Amino acid sequence: MRYECLYKPDLIYLSHAEHTYQTLTGEDASELLITYETAAKAPEKIMLFRDPFCMVYDAQLLKVRVPIVHDELKLFFENYKDYYYLPTEDMCILKSAAHGVDPAYRVNAKKETCYTKHSGFFIPQFSSDQKGFRKDYNSRICYCPYDPENLSKEYLEQIGTAIVSYLNR
Repeated sequence: MRYECLYKPDLIYLSHAEHTYQTLTGEDASELLITYETAAKAPEKIMLFRDPFCMVYDAQLLKVRVPIVHDELKLFFENYKDYYYLPTEDMCILKSAAHGVDPAYRVNAKKETCYTKHSGFFIPQFSSDQKGFRKDYNSRICYCPYDPENLSKEYLEQIGTAIVSYLNR
């Protein structure tokens, strides 16, 4: 069933909070919970889930759940033919900068091995065709760095609109 109130809701950011919980396997996990007010009233309580996001729309409140991932993710480069992959170090290096690397310890990079690793906190992006951090080359979900100090009202309103659009596809 489609709800017109979900297609282009005018979202007014109200609040956000980080929430920590234990998963079913007993591991600690975090999420960003964002609450919006909408002009349109939901005809009934609506709950939508599309991995990795969840949304609950009740009356004129829209609540969005965004998982926060603490991990080491990879940023893949498109111009992989310009790189060597160093298997023993699990990293790539520009061919123009690899003159000091023994040829026995390098191979031409492939799409799947041309990346740099970054550790930290990340939140999922709303489209897998965006450039971003991934767990592996073929991962469906892309991530962007998460910094709670840089969460502006405008950014949080953009997140809400993007997630609603993503969930309605």
